[in-house]
Amino acid sequence: MNTVNIQILFPPQFEPFQAYLSGPYLKALLAKFNICSSVFDANTDFYGWLVAKADEELPWSIMPSDDFSYLREHVGEAVGVLKRVPKSLTEYRWATNVVEEYLCAASPVGVRIGLTFLKVGNRYSSFDLRSYLERSDNIFRLYFQDAQQELLGPPHVSTYLFSLVVIDQIPAAIAFAREIKRRRPSARIIIGGPIVSRLHRQVTAVPWIAQTFDAICPGEAYRVLPEVLGLSYAFDGHVTPDFSDLDLDRYWSCRKVLPYLVAHGCKWGRCTFCSHHLTYDGYRGSGIPDVLDDLEHLSARHNAHYISFCDEYLTPDQLDELATGLLDRGVDVRWSTFARPEPQFRNRDFAAKLYAAGCRMLMFGLESGSQRVIQAMKKGTRVENFRSILETCKWARMAVRLDIMVGFPGETEEDVEKTYLFIHQNRDVIDTPFSSYSVAVFELRSGIPVHQQPGLYSVLPRDPLRGDLDDQYEFESASGLTPKRRAEWRERLIRLSKMEMGIELICPQNKTHQLVLKDLYDQGMLHLPVTSVDAGSLGFLRAMLASGVRLGRAEGGLRVTNHANGGELEVSRSLQQVFRAFGSGENLEAAFQLQSLWDRGGFSRLVSFLHRNDYITVYPVTPVERRTTMFDAALATAV
Repeated sequence: MNTVNIQILFPPQFEPFQAYLSGPYLKALLAKFNICSSVFDANTDFYGWLVAKADEELPWSIMPSDDFSYLREHVGEAVGVLKRVPKSLTEYRWATNVVEEYLCAASPVGVRIGLTFLKVGNRYSSFDLRSYLERSDNIFRLYFQDAQQELLGPPHVSTYLFSLVVIDQIPAAIAFAREIKRRRPSARIIIGGPIVSRLHRQVTAVPWIAQTFDAICPGEAYRVLPEVLGLSYAFDGHVTPDFSDLDLDRYWSCRKVLPYLVAHGCKWGRCTFCSHHLTYDGYRGSGIPDVLDDLEHLSARHNAHYISFCDEYLTPDQLDELATGLLDRGVDVRWSTFARPEPQFRNRDFAAKLYAAGCRMLMFGLESGSQRVIQAMKKGTRVENFRSILETCKWARMAVRLDIMVGFPGETEEDVEKTYLFIHQNRDVIDTPFSSYSVAVFELRSGIPVHQQPGLYSVLPRDPLRGDLDDQYEFESASGLTPKRRAEWRERLIRLSKMEMGIELICPQNKTHQLVLKDLYDQGMLHLPVTSVDAGSLGFLRAMLASGVRLGRAEGGLRVTNHANGGELEVSRSLQQVFRAFGSGENLEAAFQLQSLWDRGGFSRLVSFLHRNDYITVYPVTPVERRTTMFDAALATAV
């Protein structure tokens, strides 16, 4: 088992914050058959390559950007911030803004790269994909040329396994396969993974894509690999992932976070909107004693004390056994997991036990504030439990992430209003440190129960929504919200979090950083920023122009440019003194006195808008600053 015969590749693009599990899992699974393999995370390497290009002339054409010189100069520093404990959440926000904007600005014409996505033209169109990949200067080919030694692997490699999670990885997978075939014509190239299972019909229907690979394999690896590799049996037992080929220090997080999967599949498995069942053959779970052995071994071997459970969800019984084992063994890990909002989470003793065992974040699929919609979704949960569950999580100091959905077939204005009111009226238990919620619009995807039984849900499927590689369909619904109203309600729910809650200013957009920063906050290593500005707080706060913000002249006023996030404002001449006061970190009470456009309420709303959009950063004043400002204000009034 010393000769590496199989190279496992994880192509761009996926989040670069933690290792993805498929490579380490496949390596360990193949070892059960005495097959030696190597794993290369081309995704994280690709991101590093893009950042390194900031110091060079880019070998592809980009769209003009006034911010690009600033972004090139600071992106390396920004990645460094993501890889160490930030001095503040303000610094962390600046770093994520700079990295996101740099990736966008450095993207080739026709391609859009971000921290969480990669789009080649219309990424759901095989025509757009082929048109770009036929270009000799396509970014994936250029990257391959620079990283070919790592991508090709050892000289004895005869088989390449590509693991694909999202559709964004398909362009790189095709480009890499072509380059490998040019250099090693006899090599076999096999693709699999969740997105291959979901898009198998669409991908195999495009001849030039299907001909790129020797095998396109939907389904779980334990069953599929023996078939394509000619092995004599399928191993469906417990597998301990092997991260030994990965440099865990390369990921863009200030702490190492290991992904881990307790069970393949969902133990509930009844939700009518869900497509995860297409990835799995059923439900196969490892015993918690095996899980505890793994966590103890992996955390010690890799000096990694954060675990991101990738399960569809862990049941309260599994979590109770897990927490008991971690406490009994003294395993020092902090972790997050998906969960269903079940009644057991109302129990304070249970919640306290989870926190003591390292749980820092629970991710719940609430979906709706309407019990009628939840029943149509077959979620099996009760709205009446949601408030008390969130109260208990807040009491136990566990952050939550709530998934919300609007536009399920048959959902009415009254139903979605209940969802909005639930968020609005329960902000005190939702808007807690490092908690968040995300809002999605219902998607009619192939293979989900609503698509398989459209008559039952009064749905009429139409054509693929965005192209021939899409598994989402346009549809007509006999009742419920129109497409326009679905989008409007989504925007309204998102606007609630962005404009009225602390989520926008505190919580990272990815669950890796959400877990880590929550734990650092609990340890006292991070402090929360100012999240609200009102008329009564002006004397207690001061503001500074945010990093990357520059002031310039505009016709009739002032141009305010934020090179870190691409924002730009033009303000009237009457506010010039206010912004120059921000440049010197002026107290907000004093800044208020420099203008006459607004009363205190209007001025505080202006400050809040600028703060939330990273034009300024608001800080509490010191007691000495406050006394000085109050004296100056009183003197000005007397004069």
